[in-house]
Amino acid sequence: MKRASVGVLSSRGNPFFRLPAAAALCLSFPFTALCAPAAYELPSATGSHRVAFSADNGEFNENTRVIGLQGNVQLDEIGEDDGLIKTIKARSLSVDQLRNTVHAPEDFVLNDSSGTIYGKSGIFDYASDTGYINDGRFAYRNFYFSGRRMEVTREKYVYKKAAITTCDETPPHFRIRASRIYLVPGRYFLTYNNFFYLGRIPIFYFPVLYKPLGGGTPFVSSFTPGYDRRNGIFVKSTYAYRFTPAVKGKLFLDYFSRLGFGLGGEADYRESEKTNANLSVYRIREAGAENDRWGMNGGYWHSFSRFNESDPVSYYSQSAFRLLSDPEFNNDYFRTNPFAISPDKQASVAVTRRSATTVARVSADSRYVRSPDLKGFDKSSESAPRLDFQRLPFSIGKLPGVHSFTGYFENAKDPGVGYYQRRGHGVWTVSKSVPLRRSLTLTPSASYDQGLYISTRAASAEKWVGRYSFSTSMRYDRLWGSLDTGYSYQARMAENRLGKDRLAADRGEEVESVYSQLFVSPVSNTYFRTGASYDMRDGMGGSFSRRLSTMTFEYYHAPRRNLDIYLQDSYRFGDGNKSFVAQVYSGDEKTYLGAGFAYYTTTPGSYVLNNVAGFTVPWAPSWRAEGVLRYELGDFSSRDNKKLKFFEKGLILYKDFHDFHTSWFFKERRGVNELFFLVTLKMNDPAKRDAFDDGSRNDWHPWRKAGAIRDY
Repeated sequence: MKRASVGVLSSRGNPFFRLPAAAALCLSFPFTALCAPAAYELPSATGSHRVAFSADNGEFNENTRVIGLQGNVQLDEIGEDDGLIKTIKARSLSVDQLRNTVHAPEDFVLNDSSGTIYGKSGIFDYASDTGYINDGRFAYRNFYFSGRRMEVTREKYVYKKAAITTCDETPPHFRIRASRIYLVPGRYFLTYNNFFYLGRIPIFYFPVLYKPLGGGTPFVSSFTPGYDRRNGIFVKSTYAYRFTPAVKGKLFLDYFSRLGFGLGGEADYRESEKTNANLSVYRIREAGAENDRWGMNGGYWHSFSRFNESDPVSYYSQSAFRLLSDPEFNNDYFRTNPFAISPDKQASVAVTRRSATTVARVSADSRYVRSPDLKGFDKSSESAPRLDFQRLPFSIGKLPGVHSFTGYFENAKDPGVGYYQRRGHGVWTVSKSVPLRRSLTLTPSASYDQGLYISTRAASAEKWVGRYSFSTSMRYDRLWGSLDTGYSYQARMAENRLGKDRLAADRGEEVESVYSQLFVSPVSNTYFRTGASYDMRDGMGGSFSRRLSTMTFEYYHAPRRNLDIYLQDSYRFGDGNKSFVAQVYSGDEKTYLGAGFAYYTTTPGSYVLNNVAGFTVPWAPSWRAEGVLRYELGDFSSRDNKKLKFFEKGLILYKDFHDFHTSWFFKERRGVNELFFLVTLKMNDPAKRDAFDDGSRNDWHPWRKAGAIRDY
């Protein structure tokens, strides 16, 4: 038959058909057989959940109660409020009146409030608002979801053998293939058992991906596949989530082909002016090992509530720690951490009371260094407990000058000392600034330092040692810079006596020197600084060159906005140059060039060079590169020394694919070769600075670059 204009079928099974005006059509539907030479209408089913359809041809089977529609089919699902719920367009559809289902045997398009779905075939139950789609593809907020089978309910879509991308190319430049995707439009999507593909090439695997689609916080996922000589092929995955405005967590799931699985994470808590805390942990049991290897670091700062609003006294506590199972842990797993080459561990905790005039602090601190067998740690020093007290600058009646006092008492163990000591120190200082003329200021000061040592089992005698000192400095200030000159003297008393310790090798004089420092800055982008001191102690002896300290010359110049030049030279009379450092840097954050040169007399005939560069790849503008070369030039006159020693070579490539970011790292240094790349999935999220992350990085991980999610 010709065009069947409009049909309406309610979910209660009441059929209604409406013919257009001036239509001369005969519908062969036995239950409503009409042959009208003139216009005729039946009332529509308003106020009920129903579907309305139109097509070029339509047939109805009275036995099966199935309506078959062919050609330019459009089916609209309408709610009880007469609002449009969804629309299906296809070449053919069948509507089962008894089962309240719509069957699409071939290609169709479905539109609803959440987006557009394309499918090869499918079945929908318009009464329960459920169904399934074969080979379905869903476009939603610049996301493209697809699946071999797509199950539809009122609340969510479930994709099986699925894929997701934000690339609108065909075929897409990249996609994530997943065994299952759960999509709740307007709220979130969750994927399991994922492989990341660039084109047709699988790059890496990760177990889960989550992203809120409403106003929530994105679950940021980062993946770092790579290789190094020790760990073999690896994949490091990081999942970051903001639980509340004050709490953010990260989960580390890593796999190393030679060593097994590693697990770790970070947690940050930040409450403005109240609490700032961080905890980072990581553990791995390497293949064939009996014990775990692990690392833990972090700390906190917490301000206690005041007893009442008028109380000027504040109390706060703080702690910092870095604990390791063995000295090489960081060097094996977190090489971007500067502590990777620091084979020690430490922990400290303190409680502080601060008033308008005093600061008191109770603390404990422990430090460990690498043991002689290089596999463990030995305690190096400890101070537990320790009490510090400081009296902020104050005046005493009509006495001249500003007074201050600092002191401490502790139970401590020093490096290299096999026993604990109970000891204390107190220093009283008085100083005064005296303007001599407009640009000339004289500042004399005097102090007394009292040290007290209490007997212990190892040290049976109690003793006290006093020190007194005085100094004066004169500063000449001008617009072009300043000149400081001064004199310092400090003497040590004999044990348990007030007299100077004249029987000691230094005759009790620890410091007696004159010094001078010149700072010249004629313009804001240039400065020159130099300084030296002369030792005047009688016990020093020797020539003028021995008494004169090493002189340092420092020069900085920035002739243009993106060009910095820095030079430093250390020179001592009689010995010559002790060191020389030069550094030139030009560019901005993305395009730059830097070159450094250093020479130290501690390694004669050896010159250290450092070259760094950042640039956009000319033949591929979407790529950006950073390179580093650090190497040592040996003594070319010696046959035994290598003339060129590379101790670090590295290249980092950055590439943005639509709206996710990749970084490719190639690094080689002594004993370690690394090759890995980082993929950060922030799909449909613009790149932006996060004040929470910036604060955490500055307080707890200052070595990380902006945007870095963890140490690698």
